[in-house]
Amino acid sequence: MEQMPNASTEVKKPKKFKIAFPHTYLILVALCALAVILTNVLPSGVFDRERNADGRTVVIAGTYHEVEANPIPFIKLPVKIHEGMQAGADLLMFMLIMGGSFGILNEAGAVNFFICNSLARAMRGKEKLFIPILLFVMSMGGITFGMAVEAVAFIPAVIALSIALGYDSILGLAIVFLGSNAGYTAGIYNPFNVGVAHSLAEIPLYEGAWYRWIFLFVLLMIASIGLMRYADRIKKDPTKSLVYKDPDSESWRSVQSSGRKATIQEYLGLFIFLGGFALIIWGCVSQGWWFGEISAAFFWMAVLTGIIFRFTPNKMCRLFCSGMSDIAVGAGSVGFARAIAVILADGVIMDTIVYYLAMPLQYLPGIVQAAGMQVAQTIINLGLPSGSAQATATMPIIIPLADLLGVSRQTAVFAFQCGDGISNGIIPTYTTLIAMMAAAKIPFQKWLKLAFKIVAVQWLAGMAMTIIATLIHY
Repeated sequence: MEQMPNASTEVKKPKKFKIAFPHTYLILVALCALAVILTNVLPSGVFDRERNADGRTVVIAGTYHEVEANPIPFIKLPVKIHEGMQAGADLLMFMLIMGGSFGILNEAGAVNFFICNSLARAMRGKEKLFIPILLFVMSMGGITFGMAVEAVAFIPAVIALSIALGYDSILGLAIVFLGSNAGYTAGIYNPFNVGVAHSLAEIPLYEGAWYRWIFLFVLLMIASIGLMRYADRIKKDPTKSLVYKDPDSESWRSVQSSGRKATIQEYLGLFIFLGGFALIIWGCVSQGWWFGEISAAFFWMAVLTGIIFRFTPNKMCRLFCSGMSDIAVGAGSVGFARAIAVILADGVIMDTIVYYLAMPLQYLPGIVQAAGMQVAQTIINLGLPSGSAQATATMPIIIPLADLLGVSRQTAVFAFQCGDGISNGIIPTYTTLIAMMAAAKIPFQKWLKLAFKIVAVQWLAGMAMTIIATLIHY
């Protein structure tokens, strides 16, 4: 008679092997390692450079030549990461001071109180409208004065509003980043990407704005649709949230609607925040403020708020340290991201990469040559994710090539915009994205799950508009 298997004789099913998404630091270290390998594989080369009429140091087209190789030994990878930390010290310090200031401002809760008790109640029944409205508002800073990392100041308020309306923290981050980045990328009057590129291309400043307005609308429409679909999904089932039960996300829920009237302290706290942010915008637009001045503004906003809420000096210090601790991991990743550019520069291969990406464009069919420029700019953006720096490094090469290929200079600049800006939404080397994720306490892998499809569709839309620009001789 056949015996039934008992518990001791049953064969256990092997556990399924599950590949974990790599940590942000692992991705950055891998990219640093790839950069080191490239310095040992690619020939070192440079373009000659000169100072133009605007005082910018730019490359001279047609002057690329190989120079003595300077391969980076793999054992020196940690040294280059340390140098990346030094190169990114301005942003790193800004993030730590900003994080410490947020620790005090969030504990006071004045801004969150008004969002949860006034603004959120006013939007009941039309919650989803806040997504396209705020995306558009965020984009205005990007198209005018090139707002990028400065938008991090909006993150606590927008996340508080998102949660008060029944959504989550990652949606708040997405509204701030995708909105400001759409404005920066469209760059209608942005001095840092379009302004520099037009100057180098010898195009009348901000000419052709009508096409960039259409581009902005397309970028915002794609972001709105993607985020509204996500909002609908988590509204129906909160467990679908990418940050459901996430400890860092739950920390944003400390202030909810209470129905009570605001205190004098809360009115004063709101006044200090709004006044401080208005001061930051004024300073960035008209006074050339950068990380040092913006950090100082955040610091004094936090100190004055702490005094008004009668926090003791010791309590303010504890809150400041706690806030810095919350953002320290994200701040540290800035150095790893900057290390990639340091390695490419020290290995003298950045110009080589630009040269070998630009030259094959002349062999593409005419209708997709500008689209090829977008692809090349996207690849370059991974190692050089700065609009003005990328324009300075590539425009003097791309513009003569565009003239040779019969592609208008305006279209070449538009291809640069698409390649430089759109991919910033998903590349881990873009320090503004890192700063915003750190402020929102959102890990890169969760951000990627939300943003990848949206950014991919935006990139394809940019390519379609680049091809159309070629056809209409934009």
